[in-house]
Amino acid sequence: MQRIVGGATPLAALIGTGAADIDDEGKVALRFEVLAGSGALSILPRPGLLGERVYAGPDTWILFEHVWRFGLGGERALEMGTGTGLVAALLSSRYRSVIGTDITDEAVATAALSRQLLEPLARERLAVVQTDVGAGLRPSTFDLVAANAPWVPSSSAHGNTFADGGPTGSELPLRFLTEGIDLLSPIGLLVLMCADLRFDDGRAPLHDALSHLRAQGFMTEVIVTPKVAPFSFEGDGSSAALAGLRSADHVTVIVYRRQ
Repeated sequence: MQRIVGGATPLAALIGTGAADIDDEGKVALRFEVLAGSGALSILPRPGLLGERVYAGPDTWILFEHVWRFGLGGERALEMGTGTGLVAALLSSRYRSVIGTDITDEAVATAALSRQLLEPLARERLAVVQTDVGAGLRPSTFDLVAANAPWVPSSSAHGNTFADGGPTGSELPLRFLTEGIDLLSPIGLLVLMCADLRFDDGRAPLHDALSHLRAQGFMTEVIVTPKVAPFSFEGDGSSAALAGLRSADHVTVIVYRRQ
């Protein structure tokens, strides 16, 4: 098996991320899928009994499509909450330098493994960093910032870091929005997936945040995810967990400075 995967070090990395198992007799079983699109590749470990799950789902591919549409190229790009590293791998084909960040050990290790699947030039362009959202990164330096922010209310997230968006599901996405905006270069563009929640008492966290950005001179666009997408707030119980929720849409937000 070491010969197949390239030696003892890659094999240990696969086992460490849950992408492979080894039994008491030393027999190894691979436990991952390979995601592919537009020349980008990533590893998706199958859920195991231990450790944090690394997420990839329908919204991953929606973000992938939006990044391909809006991320036309430049100097530096960033994917916050990179997970498998698939979108960051895509960006490495268009940007000179790409950073993928995540907070969990499992996601960072998985994205680092995914990086090894890239062609050498793309691999040199991509770095994987463990940090909380965009903490520690240099402000005003990224031509593209992309993220699929966790948007599920904490009470429905079942302890999954990749899903937990805070008490209402809007708190963490607003951090992604604020920190992402601070990281944009003067010509930078933000692509953020999250939830647009409206409450009976008039609260509309995302709507209000975008109104504030427009007042600061930013342009914003909200693209509502088609209802035919194979996930919904009703299906995962998120709506039921929020008292006074009037409406909830899964959306992609585009933000850039007015020129």
